[in-house]
Amino acid sequence: SRSAVQPVQKIDAAAACSLSGYMQLPVEQYCGIELPMQAKLTPASEVWPTRSGSNEFALRVPPLRFSIPGVPLVVEPLVFALVQTRPDCVQISSDECTLSGSPFMESLRLNERFTFRVRTQLTWDDSETPAMRADTRIEADVETPSLFALVPRNLLERIAASAMSLVLHQLQSTFLRNLAADYARWATDESYREARRAQPGVR
Repeated sequence: SRSAVQPVQKIDAAAACSLSGYMQLPVEQYCGIELPMQAKLTPASEVWPTRSGSNEFALRVPPLRFSIPGVPLVVEPLVFALVQTRPDCVQISSDECTLSGSPFMESLRLNERFTFRVRTQLTWDDSETPAMRADTRIEADVETPSLFALVPRNLLERIAASAMSLVLHQLQSTFLRNLAADYARWATDESYREARRAQPGVR
């Protein structure tokens, strides 16, 4: 599991522009937050047309390269996630991750034997020392069939778990930092709030 805490600028704003008010906005807001590694968060319908829920998202990550002796390995994760707003937190969950990439990666057919589970909870403190916090738990398991008995199970698990752990660690800290910056702008810039409200389905 990983945790990250991001201090937030204290802003003397009306209740409607408070940190709590910002965190309760429609979850579509997260598509506007810049991510590291050229990762991209989009509505799930842009990848899977049948998934059109306003709280369904696709997370694309550029190719990740791993140094495993004698084996060139490139992994490209694509994650399907649900985002739900609660009175005291925002919950992000995913049980679906598609792994593609280099020829060796494809030959392992990991997607046929890969189980994946991520749970992230965003909370906030709207006191005199405001902050955002993210707590993430990652679970990955790979079953090795007899056809791939020569491929060590721990290698497969390392590929799957390391790929997602690396991605989520970098995404989590940068996402929180950029989310805090977006809140500061949103709370102090009325024209920015109006521009965001004009975006369909966002604010």
